[in-house]
Amino acid sequence: NQVIHQYFDEKNTSGVLVIQTDKKINLYGNALSRANTEYVPASTFKMLNALIGLENQKTDINEIFKWKGEKRSFTAWEKDMTLGEAMKLSAVPVYQELARRIGLDLMQKEVKRIGFGNAEIGQQVDNFWLVGPLKVTPIQEVEFVSQLAHTQLPFSEKVQANVKNMLLLEESNGYKIFGKTGWAMDIKPQVGWLTGWVEQPDGK
Repeated sequence: NQVIHQYFDEKNTSGVLVIQTDKKINLYGNALSRANTEYVPASTFKMLNALIGLENQKTDINEIFKWKGEKRSFTAWEKDMTLGEAMKLSAVPVYQELARRIGLDLMQKEVKRIGFGNAEIGQQVDNFWLVGPLKVTPIQEVEFVSQLAHTQLPFSEKVQANVKNMLLLEESNGYKIFGKTGWAMDIKPQVGWLTGWVEQPDGK
């Protein structure tokens, strides 16, 4: 724990690293109370957004979301993208479009069905994960991705497999790292996330 604690200190920030092995959860860092503190999920919500959209046939993995030439926050987002490409680039506009297709009523129903965080999305369907009211704790995020990693969420196996493929960050020597970043930059203080899992050569 001291190494992780020191790392956060050196970066002049407060943070917690939550690691779940089987059913056991361990906490590391210099702000362990954050593990049970609610924060907006920011772009980590793209995982659930994609699951809901694919399960309810609001899109598919091959659809190209067109860029219409408007200025976007990052130039890397200024192009046509599939859902998977938008996941890797964390392209907010693509997932806002998907959220609008899903619609407020279905989105609220699905978020409650999954029991994600406080399950509150408010009245605006395309920014509740960026500025609230949706909030989730780091431990809840870990529990969510643990279910996804083991294909145990209440979505079809195919949909879960497709979303997992979108989340592959790195592969080396039989190890695979899956994950999703999040950065809530429109709130004070800002919040950063990296939520994911490691798949070992033995499949664990």
